[in-house]
Amino acid sequence: MVRHTNALCSRAAHLVLDSWSSTFQDPTYRGSEFLELQQPDRRPLQPSYLNGGPWLSTFGHSITEFARICWCITGHTAIGVYYRRLKINKPHGCTCGAALQSRQHVLFCCHDRYCVHYPRFLGDIASFMKYNPTAFGFNRDPSGVR
Repeated sequence: MVRHTNALCSRAAHLVLDSWSSTFQDPTYRGSEFLELQQPDRRPLQPSYLNGGPWLSTFGHSITEFARICWCITGHTAIGVYYRRLKINKPHGCTCGAALQSRQHVLFCCHDRYCVHYPRFLGDIASFMKYNPTAFGFNRDPSGVR
């Protein structure tokens, strides 16, 4: 009975993962700001829970770094375009003088940061985060509120 239950649970999990992978291909589902990355074989990198998933297994050693990477990949991070989109009264420009601070600007153009070629793989994002430890992070408020 236990073996049969395990097989059913495994089958259900794979069906859900297949459905999620299929749905994730739709930009309206994953969001227009999602940074599209690739696997080494050039297939699109998709979320997965198997073996910790590709993101968690790559960056699981640091919760802070993993959070910054998630914020970068999803576009929900403390940069000018995010503030503008949510109508937050914070500067929209970059510290380097650019009029609008976007993820693309921070990753590729900003003169104040180490820039990378187009980040196709998680390793590219990892390198960027290593050399830019404050990029895509939220600053702590002096009162202790984030």
